[in-house]
Amino acid sequence: MKKMWRGLMTGILGTSMLLGSLGSVSAATVPKDIQGHWAQGQLQEWLDRGYLGGYPDGTVKPNKAITRGEYVTMVNRLLGFTTKATVTFKDMKSTNWNYSEVAKAVEAGYIGGYEDNTFRPNNPLTREEAAVITAKLLKLSTNTTSNKFKDNAQIAAWAKGAVAAAVEKKIVNGYPDGTFGPKRSLTRAEAVGIINTSAIYYPGSGTGGGVTPTPTPTATPTPTATPTPTAAPGGSTGGGSGGGNGGGSSTAPTVSGATYGNVGSVTADVYLTPSVTGAVYYVVAPYNADVTAPTALQVEKGQISNGTASGIHGSVATVANTTVTFSVYGLNPGTEYATYITLADVAGNLSTVTTVRLTTAQATASSISLFEPGQVSTVTADVYVKYGVTGGDTTPVRYVVLPANEKAPTAAQIALGQNGSGTALAAPWTNTLTFAPGVKHTQTLTGLAANTAYKVYVIAGSGSQWSPVEIIQIHTK
Repeated sequence: MKKMWRGLMTGILGTSMLLGSLGSVSAATVPKDIQGHWAQGQLQEWLDRGYLGGYPDGTVKPNKAITRGEYVTMVNRLLGFTTKATVTFKDMKSTNWNYSEVAKAVEAGYIGGYEDNTFRPNNPLTREEAAVITAKLLKLSTNTTSNKFKDNAQIAAWAKGAVAAAVEKKIVNGYPDGTFGPKRSLTRAEAVGIINTSAIYYPGSGTGGGVTPTPTPTATPTPTATPTPTAAPGGSTGGGSGGGNGGGSSTAPTVSGATYGNVGSVTADVYLTPSVTGAVYYVVAPYNADVTAPTALQVEKGQISNGTASGIHGSVATVANTTVTFSVYGLNPGTEYATYITLADVAGNLSTVTTVRLTTAQATASSISLFEPGQVSTVTADVYVKYGVTGGDTTPVRYVVLPANEKAPTAAQIALGQNGSGTALAAPWTNTLTFAPGVKHTQTLTGLAANTAYKVYVIAGSGSQWSPVEIIQIHTK
């Protein structure tokens, strides 16, 4: 058993480089992005013991999706797999950083490739795939394929038995709303929970396999790693964390005050207030009364109702009961659009879909036809802008850069290089550009502050004849 525990320690410490980066998070500090997280106790326990590394910016990124290659590396190191199989996957070369780990996983027999002879190491691992890995690792019986999840039909036939077995052992669990979410990507926090508990159940650990173990203080998280029922996540996993069993009460996140503002010909702002801290996901598509709105899960994936990817989608972090604004761009002039919005809390629970409809301004001979962000660094950012049509009249283009929380200026104020209060700005916060119409121009913004949100306002025209104001948001690193 001592040998096994030394193996576990070595595996976890090695895996910390995979889960985090070269930086680490001090045990005395609770990273901001795990405060209030359903797995805070367990993650903090791993951080305190040095099993889990953080990122240089002091975050842990518990909700970041984990890839297939990363997951098998964690499992191998934690459970001590060293024997390698000969693998011939088309997308796995000996130079791949995780080639050896994939070879170990295949030899151990808990994962394989796809029908086209690929392994896809960089693909996010789905929840149903995690259940299959768990069942194979722990040699769970998969004869029973029935379950009570509302989305049972979405679970692949090849995963049903594994899902039922892993759920029965409370290693991988469902959502409080009665769904399992088989196609959703597994997060870093969920991966820690599943692998932590799998190590306890693993036949080589001395528990006999399949027998509910009595955790020891050194081998598993202390009781502080178990969240209260109200903190249980929608899609939590990981036995030892106690999350995701659907017990206790759960309040679904909601969105209020969803509306729009600053609508131009090719951009628009959307405003809303979230009930919880988490992230807002949005999808934008031309509005059609005959088209069904996408589901919350589709919005989260950036899809419209037919399951295809929308050309305009994204996400933005939110703080509970604080108004959040995001810009949508890539719109067409004189078109009615629907912005479909869903809110996810830190546990992954999704709100119902809220729809905001807006109509863009008609185009003019000199109006902006493209305005979008480009490369962004800590103190600089590129924006792309185009106006008019090729062969048209050359028209001045004026822009203003302001902190995102400042009052929006009018077209007249932008023309004068002023902010929303009428105060004159100096370079680099404002400038007049002259370039040919119909040409995509790259403008580099300088003098920005690191890790700061800005709004960039742009107009085209002269005298008192200006195009509608176009707005995009950027956030420096």
